[in-house]
Amino acid sequence: MLDERELADLMHAEVDSAERPTTLLDVDRAMANGRRQRHYSRVAGAALAIGVLVAGAAMVPGLLATDQPSVGGPAAGGPPAATGLPAALTTVDPDVVYVRFGWLPDGIRNIQYQSGLLLSGPGVYLGAAVSSARDEWRGVSVNLYPEGVGPRSPQRDSGVQPTYIGGRPGPVLNGGPSTFATYSNPDQPEAILRWRYAPGGWAQLRVHGVAGDPAETAERVARTLAFGHEVMPMPVTVPGLPEGLRPITGNVTLDLGEPRSWNAYTSWSPEPADADPGRQRERTLTVGFAPHRQVSDPMDKAYVDPNITLEGHPARFSGQDGVESLIVYDVDGVTVSIDDDGLLPSGGTRALFGKLDIGPDAAGWRPHLTR
Repeated sequence: MLDERELADLMHAEVDSAERPTTLLDVDRAMANGRRQRHYSRVAGAALAIGVLVAGAAMVPGLLATDQPSVGGPAAGGPPAATGLPAALTTVDPDVVYVRFGWLPDGIRNIQYQSGLLLSGPGVYLGAAVSSARDEWRGVSVNLYPEGVGPRSPQRDSGVQPTYIGGRPGPVLNGGPSTFATYSNPDQPEAILRWRYAPGGWAQLRVHGVAGDPAETAERVARTLAFGHEVMPMPVTVPGLPEGLRPITGNVTLDLGEPRSWNAYTSWSPEPADADPGRQRERTLTVGFAPHRQVSDPMDKAYVDPNITLEGHPARFSGQDGVESLIVYDVDGVTVSIDDDGLLPSGGTRALFGKLDIGPDAAGWRPHLTR
């Protein structure tokens, strides 16, 4: 049984990963994170996952806390910006791109887009970081919340619950007013801008620790966002999945500092969309892709340490009682990861790998996270 501190640490890590961008993860690290999350699900169980939603409100700042201050009137100056969707999201499709960045400040290191069931609940996340993985996060993030869900307070690395101080009018966005919300104890210059991307649907844009005036940066980023409803591009399709599995999360990450450095994955669940989020994540299938890179240092996370050969490719396999993890290296320049919680039929991850059609263009694929 997890004690209160362990539960708080797990929940804080989950909210962090859902609310803010990460630097590009290699496939080994991504699969390790997946195994950690599955371990949490099995240790805690479905009942604990439900309890977490209640306990997390007190232990994890901002997990359930939402703030919906009255939106002020339009700020003077500047033309109205059409930054929104025709209707608020009632469901969030993990296979759809709802928003892209337009203008971004200098120094962006990586961009991440995630749609569907985030670790903090259903929604859309788009982030651009100027910080490295070893530093406290600094950058620009955008969240779109489903209909009826209010914006959340920002997470602080200190773990201290930030207090809503007040708001002031922002620019006209999507034909209506917006508000700059202010919270206590920011460790970096910060601006949080909120508006309705559609009637009943909130958008929140956060600028944190970026050079220049954060409010001016937030307004410029907001005015140049591109909203839409298009299929999320993926480098490889995944055919032949069992009936009853539905996609719950789609994710793409692009490292701007290293050529051909990206990561893309989709997760599926057998649970219905109205099931508790913890239950939906309890048993999943996740298939991911990333460009293969040659590494000779055993200390590097991308170091190839195969224990099997699959269709002529070095691979690493582990599994027990139907729960399997498979990494296949350098398949036409792509590394493939498959992480299955016993949802695949006989043959499991290796059989699914054989169904993938990874063409020669997959290695040169590049996420389109800006317009």
